[in-house]
Amino acid sequence: MKKVILTTFTDPMMGLSYESEPIMDRLQKEYGNIIEFRNVMALLVRDVSDFMTPEELAMKPEEGISLYCQRLARIYKSEESIGGLPINMDGFCLFDKDYLSSKPLNLAYKAAQLADPEKADIFLVALRHATVIDCLPTTHFDIIMRVVRETGIDEKSFTLHYQDGSAEAALNEDLAFAHRLGIHSLPTYLIQYKDKAFLMQSFDYQDFAAAITKLTK
Repeated sequence: MKKVILTTFTDPMMGLSYESEPIMDRLQKEYGNIIEFRNVMALLVRDVSDFMTPEELAMKPEEGISLYCQRLARIYKSEESIGGLPINMDGFCLFDKDYLSSKPLNLAYKAAQLADPEKADIFLVALRHATVIDCLPTTHFDIIMRVVRETGIDEKSFTLHYQDGSAEAALNEDLAFAHRLGIHSLPTYLIQYKDKAFLMQSFDYQDFAAAITKLTK
């Protein structure tokens, strides 16, 4: 049977993807083996300075980034109402003067895919939860490796892919894919069935169900 492919363009740091997990779980339950889920990394934060206010940029780096993190934490908390899942932002410190990008998280997912494709999506969820529930600095490699161990991915294989350029190459392919589709806002979903496809953004299960029905009708 030809499957519906639902591709999520995201970043492991995203609270919105966390809040969308109940929708994805329901789609999996309702549509079973006729739907295939894929994840494409789209690197939400290349550099925190791109998102900082003039006031934050005028401060010493550690002070400005700390203030930005506080502001980002408030945005995350405001997203709790979307899916009803709890978000913990106590002491949120995803970025600091030495960790300015969410790229390490994106690389980590690609390394997980290369090291253990069957566990990669489990790893993605665990990395996301470590960020928005456990409030850990998941941009740090030691924290990433903690999640690797928790999900049972071979540490040696993961580290090799993370460091030897193969994960970087895979991430660049993901970024090129998102660029070709003109994706500028995350999460964005690409739904495909046979020769039909369209992009959508929604946090409503019924929108996804209607899209699948339309494509497969």
